Amino acid sequence: MLNDQSTELKEPKSIRIISAIVFALALLIGAWVRFHDIGIKPFHHDEGVNSYFLLNLAKQGVYRYDPTNYHGPSLYYLALMTVRILGENDFSLRFWPAFFGTLTIGMIWVFRRHLGSVGTPVAAFCIALSPGLVYFSRDFIHEMSFGCFSLGIVIGAWKYAETKKFAWLGLLSASAGLLFATKETAIITAIVLIVAIICATVWDVTRQLMSEGQFSLSALVGGVKRDVVSILPSLDHSLAAIILFLFINIFLYSSVFTNWQGVTDAVKSIFLWNRRKDSEHVKSFWYYFGILIKLEWPLLVGALLAGGFAVWRGARFWLFTGAWTLGMTLAYSKIGYKTPWLMISFLVPMALVSGYAAQQVYQSLRPISLKILWSIIILTAMIYCGRLTMLVNFEKYDDNSNLSGYFTAFGEKQKLKPYIDGQYGYVYAQTDRDFYHLVQAIKDETDKLPTNNHTGIYIASPDYWPLPWYLRDFDQVAYTGSLNVIPGEPPVITQPIVIANASQETRLDGLPGWRRLDRSFTLRPGVELVIYLHEDEMKKEKASDER
Repeated sequence: MLNDQSTELKEPKSIRIISAIVFALALLIGAWVRFHDIGIKPFHHDEGVNSYFLLNLAKQGVYRYDPTNYHGPSLYYLALMTVRILGENDFSLRFWPAFFGTLTIGMIWVFRRHLGSVGTPVAAFCIALSPGLVYFSRDFIHEMSFGCFSLGIVIGAWKYAETKKFAWLGLLSASAGLLFATKETAIITAIVLIVAIICATVWDVTRQLMSEGQFSLSALVGGVKRDVVSILPSLDHSLAAIILFLFINIFLYSSVFTNWQGVTDAVKSIFLWNRRKDSEHVKSFWYYFGILIKLEWPLLVGALLAGGFAVWRGARFWLFTGAWTLGMTLAYSKIGYKTPWLMISFLVPMALVSGYAAQQVYQSLRPISLKILWSIIILTAMIYCGRLTMLVNFEKYDDNSNLSGYFTAFGEKQKLKPYIDGQYGYVYAQTDRDFYHLVQAIKDETDKLPTNNHTGIYIASPDYWPLPWYLRDFDQVAYTGSLNVIPGEPPVITQPIVIANASQETRLDGLPGWRRLDRSFTLRPGVELVIYLHEDEMKKEKASDER
């Protein structure tokens, strides 16, 4: 059912070799922009929370899935392996998102006979250089693996329909199992993929019947039924695939068979997430389209072109892929709860259809001069896309005002919302680079004391993530998130170091023995942190060491 007419076999061998070389270049560049200087950006709030779950698993062997956290266990168990091998560091945690981001590029190679010699490297470069796909491949969050597993489902389904080999059905089942063990939004992907298959089949059968002059409702129903039945797996294959899917989810959600409540909680999470109404994350239907216009022009234009080609003359696979792309875009746009990283679910198929569009335009152009011109246009678009990717990921990675993008001067002049509203972009409540100075200041003060990593630190600020990750080597940190004061009484703090929110300064200023460091530190927009030191306690610590 998912078969498509091969284009690769019609092209000269020399062209295919060049295409393979360019594809390899896309893979190398994609890997470099994902892994290079991967620790340059401070952990995001969500990365800090994820690191907390991981450290509990690594140090205490404890992970219990909580449906109110809306994160599946797959990422933590994968990261546990790298932590065991490479130690507790930024690279160990961010390795898997970067790996899955790179793997997603490599998986495009499976589609080479259908994308063609132009479409294959273009699709690869679209993933490799997408500002969003790169940005979230460099974060310790679940989304990039989620996008990779989604593509794995499609590859497994398509290749199984073509070959009927269980290995491909196994890939489908394993990918689906990992998808559901990654995020509860897997149900959205599953529904969209099923609807996309139905829509592609209905449209393709309709076109065939109309071209033969035999269209009727009964003929349409019969043709769709015949095609759907033809791709269904045999009973033994179906049972094996279901067992594999269930095993993966039970194994992970039960915390390796130690917490059976996690399995039932996994089902509950689907319904809990659907009721999320966080006002700060609720945005308009057009939010994602605004980001696409601002930051993903090659993908947006490619997807629009692909839609026209697919509906007009595209084989069923491309009808399916187009429906998958559109379905994911509309599904996440319809849901009120929106964060930029959710876009990965439609940026990946959008890159795939952009490659298809590039190939179709190239094949439609007869004069060699026009083919060369089209190649130059594609190359120019990829170079500009690469420049924007470098800007967003290596220069303005903590620019929460999101000033980078295509046509920014024009957009700001016309007062278009994506360009004047800082919400439109991939930098979303990102920890400021100044946070590193806060961490260094804490370490500088504790290094002066004999207790060093055993120094007591009192976290009074209600906003402190991802501080636990950066203070993971300190064993005397109290994360209270408040000053715990009795009305009319001064706060009583026994630790010699306090990290407070700037709004708490009035309660600490003037307290006997306490001194505030001269500067404040930006955690993220609107959150300033300050450090207070208790001079008497610091002197006691030093005196104790001298004795």
